[in-house]
Amino acid sequence: MEALEWKLKDQQLTATDEAKRVAIEVLSRARNRPNFGNIGEVENILSSAKTRYQERTTLPNAPFEPQDFDPDHRRNENAATNLAALFKDVIASEAVVEKLRKFQIMAQTCREKGMDPREMIPTNFVFKGPPGMVFST
Repeated sequence: MEALEWKLKDQQLTATDEAKRVAIEVLSRARNRPNFGNIGEVENILSSAKTRYQERTTLPNAPFEPQDFDPDHRRNENAATNLAALFKDVIASEAVVEKLRKFQIMAQTCREKGMDPREMIPTNFVFKGPPGMVFST
């Protein structure tokens, strides 16, 4: 957040509180990639946000909005639907979907409590065996 605030101020830009929260979520996901660097990644998301901002509005000096940092910033609201759609064509995937749905609930609870869900929820899965096999983490 400090790096984001610094870069916004340095470039004489502003963002709503919700936009900053979304930017931090984008940075949090980027942190999982190799070669992550705080300032470099902040520069990258600001560059993308500027492009989206210019496509969204012609108002000068308006603050960045959440959609400027992440066009799909509401993905969590549709997570359960997206999960079901992801496995819709997989035969006997009900147990997998249910387990992943529980992880979604845990992740949402963690976020609401200001905790990092990655500390409690596995992020790597191995699916093996014929369809219908129950998986474990």
